[in-house]
Amino acid sequence: MARRRSKHLPPRRRRERLPLLHTSPGTIPVAPSTPPPLLRVIAYGPDRVLEQSLSDPAELEPLIGTLPVTWISVAGPPDHRLLEAFARRFGVHPMTMEDIADLAQSPKIEYSGDLLFMVLRAAHLRPETSEEPADLDEEQLSVLVRGGVVVTFEERGANASLETVRRRIREGRGSVRISDSSYLAYAILDSVLDDYFPVVAAIGEQLDDLETEILDAPRREQIARIRHLRRLLQRLRRVIWPLRDVVAVTLTFDLPAKSDLRPYLRDALDHATRLMDLVDGDRLLASELMELHLSAVNNRIGEVNKFLTIIATIFIPLGTIASIYGMNFDRSHPWNMPELGWRFGYLWALGLMALTAAAFLLYFWCRGWLGSNAASNPPDDRSRSGRG
Repeated sequence: MARRRSKHLPPRRRRERLPLLHTSPGTIPVAPSTPPPLLRVIAYGPDRVLEQSLSDPAELEPLIGTLPVTWISVAGPPDHRLLEAFARRFGVHPMTMEDIADLAQSPKIEYSGDLLFMVLRAAHLRPETSEEPADLDEEQLSVLVRGGVVVTFEERGANASLETVRRRIREGRGSVRISDSSYLAYAILDSVLDDYFPVVAAIGEQLDDLETEILDAPRREQIARIRHLRRLLQRLRRVIWPLRDVVAVTLTFDLPAKSDLRPYLRDALDHATRLMDLVDGDRLLASELMELHLSAVNNRIGEVNKFLTIIATIFIPLGTIASIYGMNFDRSHPWNMPELGWRFGYLWALGLMALTAAAFLLYFWCRGWLGSNAASNPPDDRSRSGRG
């Protein structure tokens, strides 16, 4: 019979997409059955925006150069024909095209001549359902910049980070319409970084809720939730760390309009650093929550043991009294329990038991082991402090 897995416990090891192994360098790892991607073009300048969807890469040529900046978006995994067409048109090395098609890349940046190439990873948090816990959805974004042309390759299409930049272009908000293609590449990078803040904040809120739940009522399934959140934070760290390096390296490049981009890139670096600090802080909190859960469970076990000890301590003398009066003695002798023949002997025995129990309860209460002071005044407080 198969064992049931908690909905908060993910598989032991996440299935990672591996690169194409044992192939010649420059091999494009695209399956023949991959559906054709969608092409979208936004060409813009300070006073005009032209947006169009295309079905053939050959239709791009009349649009390139009509306005200062042309943004070509490839939505969906690219096929061989499309990648080869872009490689010929923009003079891209086959190794770069291989990195674009390989969707298991880590964030990185390369700058050669006048060609800028970036690999980014966008992420959002998939909400929790009754069957599955909240999980991290990652998507690779590849960015090519040459001259006034920016080409983005979106793994799945309709990426939220890129849609934010498109809205800014359409509405003319910010400096994107009056800037060059380098600023557009920065805007894409900055939007990807900004979208990590809600993800990290949502995980932090879950950790805060878990802390409250553990303090109120520690349960076994909370351990699985803590482990799952720790894995999500580890995945975030593995993405955000190289993203921060991408921004830092970009500051060293002699890019066009570098004097204008440098303050923006420093701001993006600050965002990446803050993200790393938040992730590291949440990872530390997750580790502390695991210790807190174990401590809470141990405290609850200690409270149960203390309660049982108090009950046993009270009933041991009562059992002793009952066992003494239950012994068979010859009552004809004056020293052999004469009270057994007394008219009030039964009431005497019960009163003695009640008085003994009351004495123990009073002693425990004075020591702070019972009542409202029990939690704040543990049994060994005075012995540890040297007072009493």
